[in-house]
Amino acid sequence: MSSSSSSSFRAPAGAATLFSADQKIRLARLDVLRSSHSAFLGRRNPRGVVSVHPSSSSSSPSPIQAVSTPAKQETATKRSKVEIIKEKSNFIRYPLNEELLTEAPNVNESAVQLIKFHGSYQQYNREERGGRSYSFMLRTKNPSGKVPNQLYLTMDDLADEFGIGTLRLTTRQTFQLHGVLKQNLKTVMSSIIRNMGSTLGACGDLNRNVLAPAAPYVKKDYLFAQETADNIAALLSPQSGFYYDMWVDGEQFMTAESPEVVKARNDNSHGTNFVDSPEPIYGTQFLPRKFKVAVTVPTDNSVDLLTNDIGVVVVSDENGEPQGFNLYVGGGMGRTHRMESTFARLAEPLGYVPKEDILYAVKAIVVTQREHGRRDDRKYSRMKYLISSWGIEKFKGVVEQYYGKKFEPSRELPEWEFKSYLGWHEQGDGAWFCGLHVDSGRVGGIMKKTLREVIEKYKIDVRITPNQNIVLCDIKTEWKRPITTVLAQAGLLQPEFVDPLNQTAMACPAFPLCPLAITEAERGIPSILKRVRAMFEKIGLEYDESVVIRVTGCPNGCARPYMAELGLVGDGPNSYQVWLGGTPNQTQIARSFMDKVKVHDLEKVFEPLFYHWKVERQTKESFGEFTTRLGFEKLKELIDAYKGGPQ
Repeated sequence: MSSSSSSSFRAPAGAATLFSADQKIRLARLDVLRSSHSAFLGRRNPRGVVSVHPSSSSSSPSPIQAVSTPAKQETATKRSKVEIIKEKSNFIRYPLNEELLTEAPNVNESAVQLIKFHGSYQQYNREERGGRSYSFMLRTKNPSGKVPNQLYLTMDDLADEFGIGTLRLTTRQTFQLHGVLKQNLKTVMSSIIRNMGSTLGACGDLNRNVLAPAAPYVKKDYLFAQETADNIAALLSPQSGFYYDMWVDGEQFMTAESPEVVKARNDNSHGTNFVDSPEPIYGTQFLPRKFKVAVTVPTDNSVDLLTNDIGVVVVSDENGEPQGFNLYVGGGMGRTHRMESTFARLAEPLGYVPKEDILYAVKAIVVTQREHGRRDDRKYSRMKYLISSWGIEKFKGVVEQYYGKKFEPSRELPEWEFKSYLGWHEQGDGAWFCGLHVDSGRVGGIMKKTLREVIEKYKIDVRITPNQNIVLCDIKTEWKRPITTVLAQAGLLQPEFVDPLNQTAMACPAFPLCPLAITEAERGIPSILKRVRAMFEKIGLEYDESVVIRVTGCPNGCARPYMAELGLVGDGPNSYQVWLGGTPNQTQIARSFMDKVKVHDLEKVFEPLFYHWKVERQTKESFGEFTTRLGFEKLKELIDAYKGGPQ
């Protein structure tokens, strides 16, 4: 953003001055946001600069609302089609409300965009010929992956009655229900709402599901992380009622919010809110693109923290009492093939905030993205592009204006570890939890039937992990043996009986329903993992050695392949782009190694790499670390010269 103007600027008493007079940064809302909001309310807000009164003129100076130079006109006029749809929708209602009443099996283009905010995507079976069989995918919203017993049983029933007979556990700790017909949408949605669930905001240009460790430990830091995830989810949840108007005829099913959430949402002392708007944080335009938040505790990177727009880490004192949070910003996975201007990116440190300020700090970051994220080209609308364009220092300075304080330096943290929570663990309150591996998160067949029986019989709650697995909670000691036996009979095994390659692997759904898929992912990964295991056996790698493998059918990165040690990203029919260099603890981003590798040629690329990793690696060096150390030119030389390892 350009800077101009030479008028003086003074911060309120007690706040640090962040910019000199000639370094003002535009914080004004885009004209399109202001004008559309004003039109809806029947009034026009001032278009000029909102400035801070000098402290000498009053004993109690006005708080900063914005530091601004006028927005360039072309910024306001260049908007994507989706921005115009949102503006004209009466807060995500029209024309979806009318489209749902028609007899057509699908909805029109505008309604396709709006229904995402309600937690649904329109899909069709891409393998059918001679027409399109439209259906809808529904995604729930479960902060920390928490699923009450009643909701699990409801989702299980809905999958059989209105879906394709399976449930899918996602990489953001939610359910996906595939195959719902338009005529059944209201029945399914209202059933979820009335049984302690929600799909509100699970898709669309707003905050998505907030991740937190799924482990139900009775530990202060874990409980505080999960409580914080709940509060952030509540803070950033839409307020205008469009969801309940559409699916339960306006009946409200909101759970009681904590006073600190309500206070933080309503606070406008630093110009964050749309005054008198049904959506005080989002306005009529909501955010430029989807927005993702994860909360965790030190060492626990079960949430892939650095892939999120905001990463929040609990910081405790020597007695284990939570004191505040380290914040990370700017992560994101989505990219477009052969467009180097799009990229996957890791979040970077922003600073530390005391625990009582976390909601205000998160809100300030969201508002900065709302005001300055690009709305003309959706390929570049994620917050990672704003931070890459501005640099972290400028971004931090703008956020601090909305926050009203300067961030403290980040606190030092120990090394991150990936934690799967598979198997049996003590919760700390006398009960146990059991983590179960689910291949690609797909719950169906005998596995689905058996899980239902156990969850219903013992009346236990469950949690979904960010690795597409499921955790059974609050299990009494005397239940352990019978539960273990019945689960094993259905193929839900303890981790020592699950191939280590499978335990860390992930894949997105891809074909046949995802409209973006270029090639297979969920349906293709079982064969790929078996072939990798065969290569390991051929060259003499031990069974318990593993590589983090992730597969997606397109470059959007839903299964986070760019953090894998070995990522496969669909780039053509039966073809993948190969990415190398991630680490087992998900702290290093991978890089593109080869394009257009056909699925039947994977051994030609993988086997030489695995073989040289086995014979040339340093002590405890992971596969991802090995590929990074050798460099891609050397790796390609090894592939070309490979004559076959030991039989």
